[in-house]
Amino acid sequence: MKKFFNTPLLMLAFMAMTAVFTACEPEKVIDEDEKNLAFLCGSESIKSGSTYTSTKLDSTYLEMGMTRFVPGIDLVGDANGKVVVTVKSLNKAMVEMCAFGGCQMTLPYLEYTASASGDITADTPLPLDIHYTPTGEGAHRAVALITAYYEGYEKDAVSFTLVMTNAKVE
Repeated sequence: MKKFFNTPLLMLAFMAMTAVFTACEPEKVIDEDEKNLAFLCGSESIKSGSTYTSTKLDSTYLEMGMTRFVPGIDLVGDANGKVVVTVKSLNKAMVEMCAFGGCQMTLPYLEYTASASGDITADTPLPLDIHYTPTGEGAHRAVALITAYYEGYEKDAVSFTLVMTNAKVE
């Protein structure tokens, strides 16, 4: 009687099956140099490409009879490094960002764009302190495109549209 499970035959069959299953697995490409950033408002993540609306006001300014929008936007990254953050007013409102030890405002002669750069520590939220202080009374609305990227990784930039308003949000 012949042996059904001949050792060399069994090994050949096992190798063939392994090759088939290995060939069917998708190749995983891991970019060791990839660096990711994300925006947060409190514990809420803001998806890149989305619109985020805030009606949050600074209570100290309200006590003085003034309006100041303070959405509380933070930036968090998965690696240490230098980041660039840009605020571009989309409706010609003067929006200010205070980050990296200085403040920048979207002014007409700067084409309503402000930019700042500095170091970020991995997994540590960096407050961007973006705010809008309108003049006059009534309904106010500022719309700005917020963009961030690691220096040298512009292609991996994340951005969202920030709307600061005291108008009824639906």
